[in-house]
Amino acid sequence: MNTVSLIIHAERISFRPCIWAVIVVKSMTGFGQSQVTRDGVTVSTDIQCLNSRFFDLTVRMPRIMQKWEIQVRQAAQEALTRGKVNLTAVVSAEVETSTAIRLNRARLRQYQELFRQIQDELALPEGPSFSHYTAINDIVEVEEVNRDDLLRELLMETLTKALAGMQEMQQAEGANLAADLMMRLALVQEENETIERLAGEHRTGDLERYRSRIQELLDGVPVDEGRLLQEAAILADKRDITEECTRIKSHLELFRSYINDDDNTGKRLGFLLQEIGREVNTIGAKTDHIDISHAAVRIKNELEKIREQVQNIL
Repeated sequence: MNTVSLIIHAERISFRPCIWAVIVVKSMTGFGQSQVTRDGVTVSTDIQCLNSRFFDLTVRMPRIMQKWEIQVRQAAQEALTRGKVNLTAVVSAEVETSTAIRLNRARLRQYQELFRQIQDELALPEGPSFSHYTAINDIVEVEEVNRDDLLRELLMETLTKALAGMQEMQQAEGANLAADLMMRLALVQEENETIERLAGEHRTGDLERYRSRIQELLDGVPVDEGRLLQEAAILADKRDITEECTRIKSHLELFRSYINDDDNTGKRLGFLLQEIGREVNTIGAKTDHIDISHAAVRIKNELEKIREQVQNIL
């Protein structure tokens, strides 16, 4: 599969070193067209690819070309792994009834010799005229021309060019998708780091707050201070989101590496988005700090925009 490596510069939101990555992304949507004329025969091939979870190819060709449909399908599937693909091939109408008129020179010479003998035998003053020859049916032969080899050659040539044109369009669109994805990944990473920082700032205060809350619920019942701190620590640990933030960071790095790989990129990115979304939902469920909840919501908004883009990646 032909791909194009594009260098995308995605700046981080904070004033830190920029991230550089080599991006290999192809959009699922694309269109290609090719027309070739040779020896009086014209073949045109159009191919269009739209979003789809699976590979779904519809082929429309004239009856004379349907014998090569399997080869056409194989070529299209090698170039495209997913998408709803519509392929249409058209050939000049006269090809199906193409005929050739040929002069049988050997037969003509035989008639010439025969007419000469007749002229000598009968002592005719003049030989046969042009009309005498045209009246003979078997001198001029009309035969059907088999153009299968030419038709197959033109069909596969136009198909190859149409696929190349469509892939070029998919690569150009993919560059735009990759730039947008890298920008939104930087936003998600920035918000994740904000959540990590806020969680660290709240950690000490959370322990004291949970301790005070437990004492309040005990309503003056005497309790060992060590046990009180232990229960507060257990509650703080249950609400700790360090692991979720770490896994989000790991998923983001893996997401970037998948963008650099053209092997089922769209499906793999979609799976990773689900995993990141689960971690963000867990953060939102665990935290009781409004600033962390707001950061989690902002991540969800970006993930939804990324998901829309990923659905269009091949």
